[in-house]
Amino acid sequence: MISMKEIGKICGISESTVSKALSGYAGIKPATRDRVQEVARKYGYQPNAMVKCMQTGVSQSIGIACNHFQDLFSGAIMDGVQEVLHQAHYDSYVISWDKLVRSGENLLNRFSRRRVDGLLLLPMAQVPTASYTTQLYSFPNPVVLVDQFWGSREFDYVGSNNREAMKELVGTLIMLGYRKIGAVFYSKVSSGVERRAGFIDAMIAHGLPVNADSLCEVEHCDSCELDEKVLRLLKSEDRPDVLVCFNDNLAVNVMNAARDLGLRIPEDLAVTGFGNLPFSDMIRPRLTTVDQQAEEIGRQAARLLLDRISGKGDIKRQEILIPARTILRQSSASDQNK
Repeated sequence: MISMKEIGKICGISESTVSKALSGYAGIKPATRDRVQEVARKYGYQPNAMVKCMQTGVSQSIGIACNHFQDLFSGAIMDGVQEVLHQAHYDSYVISWDKLVRSGENLLNRFSRRRVDGLLLLPMAQVPTASYTTQLYSFPNPVVLVDQFWGSREFDYVGSNNREAMKELVGTLIMLGYRKIGAVFYSKVSSGVERRAGFIDAMIAHGLPVNADSLCEVEHCDSCELDEKVLRLLKSEDRPDVLVCFNDNLAVNVMNAARDLGLRIPEDLAVTGFGNLPFSDMIRPRLTTVDQQAEEIGRQAARLLLDRISGKGDIKRQEILIPARTILRQSSASDQNK
């Protein structure tokens, strides 16, 4: 790759003049600027991003901390993020949030060394410690949380309208004729707390009892092994007619365990998920779920962060909730009299 010094030799001018011509400096003659730009294009000149960052204080890059890279929901969010960053000519540095939290490494030091202009923090399996949160509060550039929030909610946030979406899902099940409704939730994260609240909202709004024995809290939401309390519920003769699950992964685990026990879905037990991950329409029976529009969450989060970096928009904290919608499929068919 050609350098500014080499461009200067070809054009017969100094390296500093080349720099000024490439940066649009007003004091350069038009003919000189055109010649420099012509040579730069011909030989594929690329500016040194780190030098430009030192000169302008802007790196044209952001840091992204995400969960493990096999997570399909985070992957869909990343598609939306990268779409917006590409259009804005921004680069990104992506690291695994959970690995750093577990190992005790300093997240911000890594991003600070790269001089990133802002941070996007995607869903993590492990809520950050108080020391991590304190570091984020002291980070000088914008921070946007995606899908999950924690602490005092001082950071900008983009996610789903979890509570309303869950209320809509349960309300739809009730309209389909279901009355004995149970749930499997993971409430260690903010979205789980919101979905649980939406479930209770819907049950109360329709005058249905919330049976504590049919409301299970699990310790893990991405494990292939179900908690014993969920298995006991599936084996119970008084099990619910439908189980509403925290996400699609849990829903598939519930469906598999139910089939292992000889239960038919949805004839003996209906099951719903949350997320509309790609496999939800591939399994049989197809999974009733909630489409969170993960890619749109990513787009909105990236746009909000870029607006913060450029100083656009309202200076007050923003919370953007992307509407989610119920998608009815075979796992909650209601042709039987519930």
